[in-house]
Amino acid sequence: MDQRTLLAITLSFMLLIVFQTFSDLYLAPPPQAVEQPLDKENKENKGNKETKSVEKNVQEQANVEAAKPPQALHAQANIQGSEANPNEQRFAFENGVMAGQISNLGAALSQVSFLKYLDHLPPEGKPIEYMSPSGANLFFEESGYLGEVGVDLPTRKSVWTRSGSGPIGPNAPLILVWDNGKGLKFEKKFLFQSSSYLITTTDRVINTTDKPVSLFHFAHFARIEPKLEAEQAMAVSDFHGPMGYLDSVRVQHVYEDLKKQDQRINAQEGWAGFSDKYYLAAIVPEQAGSMKKFYFDFDEPTHRIGVVSAKQELQPGATLEKTSRLFIGPKEIRTLEASDLKLERAIDYGWFHFLAVPLVKVLLFFTDYIHNYGMAIILLTVIIKLLFFPLATKSYRSMNAMKKLAPKMEELKKLYAHDKPMLQQETMRLYQDNKVNPLGGCLPIIVQIPVFFALYKVLFLSIEMRHAPWILWIHDLSVMDPYYVLPLLMGASMMVQTKLNPAPPDPVQAKVMLFLPVIFTVMFLSFPAGLVLYWLVNNVLSIAQQGYIMKLESK
Repeated sequence: MDQRTLLAITLSFMLLIVFQTFSDLYLAPPPQAVEQPLDKENKENKGNKETKSVEKNVQEQANVEAAKPPQALHAQANIQGSEANPNEQRFAFENGVMAGQISNLGAALSQVSFLKYLDHLPPEGKPIEYMSPSGANLFFEESGYLGEVGVDLPTRKSVWTRSGSGPIGPNAPLILVWDNGKGLKFEKKFLFQSSSYLITTTDRVINTTDKPVSLFHFAHFARIEPKLEAEQAMAVSDFHGPMGYLDSVRVQHVYEDLKKQDQRINAQEGWAGFSDKYYLAAIVPEQAGSMKKFYFDFDEPTHRIGVVSAKQELQPGATLEKTSRLFIGPKEIRTLEASDLKLERAIDYGWFHFLAVPLVKVLLFFTDYIHNYGMAIILLTVIIKLLFFPLATKSYRSMNAMKKLAPKMEELKKLYAHDKPMLQQETMRLYQDNKVNPLGGCLPIIVQIPVFFALYKVLFLSIEMRHAPWILWIHDLSVMDPYYVLPLLMGASMMVQTKLNPAPPDPVQAKVMLFLPVIFTVMFLSFPAGLVLYWLVNNVLSIAQQGYIMKLESK
């Protein structure tokens, strides 16, 4: 392969990595399928420091007169550390993979921890608290009914009463009831499954009056924007923030953008929630085909992601029941796919998503049997190398042939130094006489680039690699090598590869090629150890293959 072509491909490859990292960190995709935002008057009203109620938000969306709102100031009070409400009770639940609490104030899901995922490596690590009832990490879920002015409905301050007793968990739902004293009786049920991150909530209201009542069902998450640690903020990751998958369209909104403009989307099916690098909280309303309005907004100090259904008339003596499913858990691709709710669309592996999904599944398949994610990465790297063996062999043969022609190329450059057309003509004749394709060395490399980028994203985003050990000092493949051993070995392997390739005739190009391993080493110092391990193993296998081809060609 021509050295200029090789240099261009290498530099382009490095720039693609830098661009991918930069775009993940700083370039958010534009919102999709979004309706017109709130009008100017509503936004000006929202500019005051008082928080906006759930019902006011829904009134703006559904164009109905709203009932008396549950005060969002409840959230503000928790942040400011006010005294605990003496009427509050919290009911604990646990199902094997998560544990949490449900408050009788507003019947809100106020706390969730993941039992199988720790905030630090053992033995110091404790279960991650993903949802919290107070403080700077305030994050909760609530649902219920909204109605017309004059209808007394439960608010965030309403004290619900538990129906039944005993432990709460799989096959032991929590049922809370509330009566407005004027003929409307409300019931909310939380149903848990064993070893599942899905929670089913059912909101029921019974009309014992002699008049029909118009109601809207809503459900949403409210959350203070999480503050990322410095190393998290600089790490390549999937989208952070409010998002959804509505009518087969992935929708994303940046936290800061929602502080300026609320957004709404009409959709018949899908889900919406908050996505982090490794975790997801999503609401999946009933998928009955009726149009629903999903809202993404900022209700200071929290962002809210939710859905409100169309108005329904509840006749005297009738019962209205609405069911939603909540997914609150890790973005494990198998778990997300098993839900059959299209939650796997919360993971976006970028341009080569179609390649990344099978790669992560192969990695998990190997891990099931090897029980070591690092060894699974090595095995996958070997398999990828075997699949590309014929192409790589062709590339190395082409590079070796070009290396042999280097002296003759230098003679031609001296001979036709002032006649460029003749130099090109004689160069092509030299290639033809020796049956060398100058592009033969670079085309196989280009074919392999999508696979690298797909695996690059997989190893950055897969929660399955989080806290996964390899050997000796590598206790977590999802973070950088603490002693820089793998990056330095990787840089050394790149240096060996550079030496094996034909030297560029241009001294400047030669120096750049020698400096590239240093650049890549510096870049990879902060990369996850799992990704550096892949690159190192790939380089070692490439060196072995190239050495083998050179040995054959020398005979």
